[in-house]
Amino acid sequence: MWKTLHNRVPPMRGILGPHVKGIVQSTSAQAFNIFGILAGSILAGSYGVFSRYPWALLVFPGLLSNRGAIGGLLSGRLSTGLHLGTILPSVKENTGDAYQLFSAVITLTGLSALFIWFGGGLFSVLSHGTGLRELYQLFLVIFSTLALSIMVVTPITFLVSIQAYNRGFDPDMVVYPITSTTADISISVIYVLILRIVSWDHPIGKTALLLVALVFVAAASAVHVRNREKPEYSKTIKEFIGTLVVVTAIVTLTGHMLGRIGEKIGNTPEVYAVYPAMIDTVGDVGSIIGSTATTKLSLGFFEAEFSSIRGHLNEISYAWIGSLTLFTVYALISGSAYGSGNLPSLLAVAWLTNLLVIPLIAIVSFGVGIITYKKGLNPDNFVIPFETSLADGLTTGVLYLMIRAWF
Repeated sequence: MWKTLHNRVPPMRGILGPHVKGIVQSTSAQAFNIFGILAGSILAGSYGVFSRYPWALLVFPGLLSNRGAIGGLLSGRLSTGLHLGTILPSVKENTGDAYQLFSAVITLTGLSALFIWFGGGLFSVLSHGTGLRELYQLFLVIFSTLALSIMVVTPITFLVSIQAYNRGFDPDMVVYPITSTTADISISVIYVLILRIVSWDHPIGKTALLLVALVFVAAASAVHVRNREKPEYSKTIKEFIGTLVVVTAIVTLTGHMLGRIGEKIGNTPEVYAVYPAMIDTVGDVGSIIGSTATTKLSLGFFEAEFSSIRGHLNEISYAWIGSLTLFTVYALISGSAYGSGNLPSLLAVAWLTNLLVIPLIAIVSFGVGIITYKKGLNPDNFVIPFETSLADGLTTGVLYLMIRAWF
């Protein structure tokens, strides 16, 4: 049956065997992360506005990770739903499960904004002595950034899912890697623009941001009241809240580590340029491993035991080879764009970070899928959200250690 599922992929003629097909499909999907260098370039080019606000780098990974976690929930559920037939590959009409999933995404994004504001604000107060004025700025920036991003990322995720499925690709392989990069670029652009509006310090700008934030809070609240009795919606919210709390704790520490990286390297654009692409790629590896595993579990292709990872080594290998290739490409592009003087160090940092982080993410992604499935929970509510956030934290931490050693 799993062979039948993979036969949906269009045939590749010539000498390309099944393993090469898997590597090509995995690498091609992850290759969209090359555009993540655009998000990194936005970060590097906006170092001045980030350095103006001590909390700006602190909450930036949280916005990327929490949006990525919810995007992972959405893409994982869409991929599995399309395979099982509980979600239709159609824009105009769909199932009740699909509409409840979209409603849950809106509510969870609102909760995510609240958790990031609380966690980031608390950490900022303890670390930098942030006052009420800065906490209000944090509220405007976090809520308006996520409000605007959800209007961009959610429709794109759905459209990519149904197009991938209708064209014969495996959504588990391609959807999250493509849409996560789109999300990173969108959030980076929106975040920097909003930071500039805040730094502009004009009543019109702040009033507009406040209006966006309040409308978002009202909309999320209304969606929850309307859907709270619906089974699929309430199950998703209940299962994901715990994940969201853990994710927020992880990404708050990630933000602290990113701040330490900033203190260590200062305005070194080649490092900032590769940062979003690297964390995105590690998350994509976990999403490919986890999403394909949860689909196999749902369709009964292997037992819910960790030893079943032996039957999943092909997918792990495909994703890992693709990520190592792309880490090399990121370093070469960034080194060429910002000066080749640090290129050997940048390559060493990229390779060592990949080799240290990817095995851990592979084990975590597969293990979380097995554990949640055995407990009767929906693995798609946990695997990608948890592993992407852990990927961000692990990659940032290892990157910090590598930078201390090489720069």
